[in-house]
Amino acid sequence: LPFNCFSNTANVIELCCFLDDDEKNLVMPDKSLLRQKKPKIVLPKPEKTQYGKSRGQGRKKIWEREIQRDSVAMSSLMEETPNIVVEGQICYLETKELKTGRTLITFDLTDFTCTYPVKIFLPPQEKPPESIKEGSWFKVQGRLQYDTFSKGLVIMPQAIQEIEQKERKDFATNKRVELHLHTKMSSLDAVINPVDAINMAKQMGHSAIAITDHGVVQAFPEAMQAAKKAGIKVLYGVEGYLCESEEKESPSYHIILLAKNQKGMFNLYKLISLSHLNYFYRHPRIPRKFIDQYREGLIIGSACEAGELYQAILHQRQDVEKIASFYDYLEIQPIGNNSFLLRDGFVKSKEELQEINNKIYNLGKKLNRPVVATGDVHFLNPKDEVFRRVLMMAQGYHDADNQPPLYYRSTEEMLEEFAYLGQEVAFEVVVENTNLIADMIEEVSPISDEYCPPYIEGADKQIEEMTYKKAHSLYGKELPKIVKERLDKELKAIISNGFAVLYLIAHKLVIKSLEDGYLVGSRGSVGSSLVATMCDITEVNPLPPHYRCPNCKHSEFITDPSYGCGVDLPDKACPICQGKYEKDGFDIPFEIFMGFKGDKVPDIDLNFSGIYQSTIHKYTEELFGQDHVFRAGTIGTLAQKTAYGFVAKYMEEHGKRWPEAEVNRIIRALVGIKRTTGQHPGGMVVVPEDREIYEFTP
Repeated sequence: LPFNCFSNTANVIELCCFLDDDEKNLVMPDKSLLRQKKPKIVLPKPEKTQYGKSRGQGRKKIWEREIQRDSVAMSSLMEETPNIVVEGQICYLETKELKTGRTLITFDLTDFTCTYPVKIFLPPQEKPPESIKEGSWFKVQGRLQYDTFSKGLVIMPQAIQEIEQKERKDFATNKRVELHLHTKMSSLDAVINPVDAINMAKQMGHSAIAITDHGVVQAFPEAMQAAKKAGIKVLYGVEGYLCESEEKESPSYHIILLAKNQKGMFNLYKLISLSHLNYFYRHPRIPRKFIDQYREGLIIGSACEAGELYQAILHQRQDVEKIASFYDYLEIQPIGNNSFLLRDGFVKSKEELQEINNKIYNLGKKLNRPVVATGDVHFLNPKDEVFRRVLMMAQGYHDADNQPPLYYRSTEEMLEEFAYLGQEVAFEVVVENTNLIADMIEEVSPISDEYCPPYIEGADKQIEEMTYKKAHSLYGKELPKIVKERLDKELKAIISNGFAVLYLIAHKLVIKSLEDGYLVGSRGSVGSSLVATMCDITEVNPLPPHYRCPNCKHSEFITDPSYGCGVDLPDKACPICQGKYEKDGFDIPFEIFMGFKGDKVPDIDLNFSGIYQSTIHKYTEELFGQDHVFRAGTIGTLAQKTAYGFVAKYMEEHGKRWPEAEVNRIIRALVGIKRTTGQHPGGMVVVPEDREIYEFTP
């Protein structure tokens, strides 16, 4: 059989080798063939780029070339390799213009087993396709080589091919609803961004999704905004800690509370407040009597294996029916979620775990309580378990590498999990009953969209009188036209929109501090309000640059555009009384502060002395009553450096050396996970005297 054994680009000589008659030995053709004179072939001259490198005519760009080979897992790449093919999702993208005029595109490509950076150098004015963006999927062929700049392995591509995005989908005709999900606001336990959870529900075609973080509702605002965009119904709830009595020694159990309506949201906020302020012991615990007292508008679920009912069955208590009757619905979860019970010897077999779920289902039938299958979701996709693995290891959990499958499941995946119950029962707990609970819940809002300022009698009149009194003291009895028009315009917007009370509160706080000998600094856009200046809230005068006589009140406004503000004006004497003019005006339009229609709620930021903070807080309570003034809360989350420490510790203890791109991918997933809750040093929340804080927030 002939085959090519020699070639070059200028002239090709085929040397055909044949098998002899016995088909054992290779026979070479006559050597004279090799001595034949090569014909002269003229090739087109290659085009020279401005970098001195040749580029053949019609050469395809790297993203125009097809890749025929199959890809390999990135986790299998450990050293420099001349020709690799990988595929994955772009999880980070950076574009830089170099001094040479070229553009450097660097993106991290992950197949979720590992992550490597890909570097592309483009000549000037050549742009990459718009498809190269974070979240897109690509197949890449090229060299894996050491990069001296980044000091790590990078992929230098020879071909890049966009591939179909690999999304998890739910193809069931009748779909489930997830009733038990944790976000990053479950302290150091879950890794889900609320927005991603909402988008996953939409991607799956699910009509609703529950948010049930441990003891808090701090994911509600973000979830609410995302749900509005996605058209998904959010079931607002919490996984609380139920205790029988108020004694610290009383054991606590997980319990799910879902707000059925706005009354339920009010009671949910009240219970959360009680648990944190009055009954916090290791966790924010809720005594059973308060759940009974504030149960209106709430739907109560039995939660996971840490719930009261599951524990009662596990320990073979005799009062399981009484316990189950306390709940509005009962939960069962995939066997893998509770596999640690088998590993730690609490049960002897997988069948025992299945039997516990069977008992819960039978209890529900007997007591006429719907039984629902939930995922107790802590990460969205199976591949995301590495994030929680690192998170748990950093906290000292010895079984961090034995992550249960706490991911968001499709209807088909959930039906398969509960196939041992039988097809009909599996459909009931996975689809019918989860939708039943979701349909019982009204469209509720966790945040009031009302404008609810505190009430101070006569605030409008006080602000108006105070404003003109100060204006006359500065500009005289007959106000200049520019001053009068500006004040009239601002006062009309402030009073008609009900904002006068906010100005009056700020005025009272500033005057109190000044009278006690502590200066107050205003910051932000409040300096664009002349009324704020006249009310002594700010020292910034937003009028155009002008001279003002402190003696006879004469003023001159400068229209020369060469002066940006009053302090730039040259010194000048008053032509009326010969006194020295004061120079003022920073030329800031009022619209910066309250919008073009004057209906934007004023944001007045004041800086009080650090040692005076407690005094001004106390004074605010005196103005509006202790039961109506609250400190704003803060959320302390994992920062990038701390997240890096978590990843580094995991790699050290496991003897791993992940590429920097993989380390950064995990860090990005961990950043923003809640660690603590605290108090804002200056933020105060004032509730009107005819309203309760629970109408707005815990």
